[in-house]
Amino acid sequence: MKSLRSFIAKNLAAFTAFIVCLFAVNAILFALVFSDTVSNGFGDSSPSSMLDKAEAASDSSGMLLVMQERLSDQEIWAIYIAEGGDVAWSVGAPANVPDHYSLQDVATFSKGYIADYPVFTRSMGEGLLVLGYPPDSYAKIVGNYYPVRAVRMLPGFIAALVALDVLCLFAAFWYSKRRIASKVQPIAEAVESLGRGSAVSLDASGELADLAESANRASDLLRRQEEARANWIAGVSHDIRTPLSLITVYADQIATDDRADEGVVKKAARIGAQSLRIGNLVNDLNLVSQLDCQNQPIRTESIRLSRIVRSSVAEAMNAMKDDAHTIDMEVEAEAEDAVIVGDERLLCRAFANILNNSIVHNPAGCTIHVTERRCGDRVHISFEDDGVGASESKMRELNDGQHYPSRMADNELGSRHGLGLLIVSRAMEAHGASMEIASSETGGFKVLLTFPCGTPSLR
Repeated sequence: MKSLRSFIAKNLAAFTAFIVCLFAVNAILFALVFSDTVSNGFGDSSPSSMLDKAEAASDSSGMLLVMQERLSDQEIWAIYIAEGGDVAWSVGAPANVPDHYSLQDVATFSKGYIADYPVFTRSMGEGLLVLGYPPDSYAKIVGNYYPVRAVRMLPGFIAALVALDVLCLFAAFWYSKRRIASKVQPIAEAVESLGRGSAVSLDASGELADLAESANRASDLLRRQEEARANWIAGVSHDIRTPLSLITVYADQIATDDRADEGVVKKAARIGAQSLRIGNLVNDLNLVSQLDCQNQPIRTESIRLSRIVRSSVAEAMNAMKDDAHTIDMEVEAEAEDAVIVGDERLLCRAFANILNNSIVHNPAGCTIHVTERRCGDRVHISFEDDGVGASESKMRELNDGQHYPSRMADNELGSRHGLGLLIVSRAMEAHGASMEIASSETGGFKVLLTFPCGTPSLR
């Protein structure tokens, strides 16, 4: 079920793409939300940058007024601690900031805070320049040391972690696809088989037991309906044969009675002809039912197609009652000895139906061209007439085997036409062959049969 696997793969791929897009959107939102913070924290107003500027604008005696105003605008204060620990000068320092610092105090606040103010230090001359920021502006990490080995391993670790995440995501994708396909695929195949009219039997257990049970019930219902239809057709066919035989016999007796009136003789002849047509229709209907229900036995034997085609053409020509219809045949040398394995009786019936279809639906006459050619391991047999043909819409319907039952009652094409081609279609299916209906080059009707050479699988 390629379509099912493709459906599952597309949905899982869409889910994966959604995750990737989600991460991308998260990254974009992070950049938008924190861009201002990052710019301020690491741009011109960052502690490192301000220390550089403050150092350039200061000495042991004080700070330039321009720099003091800039610090004030950003709510930053500054102090300069002399060598002895006393504050030599300050700019905007809060009242709770001490005026003297011991060596221990310097060691403590250099990595942290002075009175809850995050501070940043810079050695300047023989003293220490300290910049203090508002309490909620920066969070300092007191234990800011890392093993060099860990720092060196970090890029590789992140790359390996990303690769592992991608691999896990792919594994989850593959496992999910396999798991869903294993559960759904048998049911999808069963539905496909039901659409072809084949019986199915699924294991009604597991997570999708209700669907499997529904498919089994549908299969059982179709089987009972097919059996009922086949039995009904067989019964009707049997019941029709006896009175139909009597009608045919009596009509023939009247038609051949020298004492009968000429008008009565003509009517009796027409009754006999129509009786034979009804008999053929009943036989066709019964054969179609047997093929649909797979009750028609297929006799497998090696068959040379060219011989069957010639035999069918000869029989059709012998059955013609006038010269309005002609048949010509051409068998290419490569196709002369083409052999398939199949049922000769069923194939003869199919070829006869195609030829009869052209004859019946062209009462004014036509020429039927029959050709057989071989292309590699395929044999193509074409039946093409120059008659009235059929419309494009009708040909599309005839090519769609699922709609044959509705065409059997089609008044425009005639029930004999529908049943005859339906038998051909079923016979081709039984032999692993294909049938294609199209317009001929002259606008008539064309049927192309394609057979696999060798030993096709017969049902």
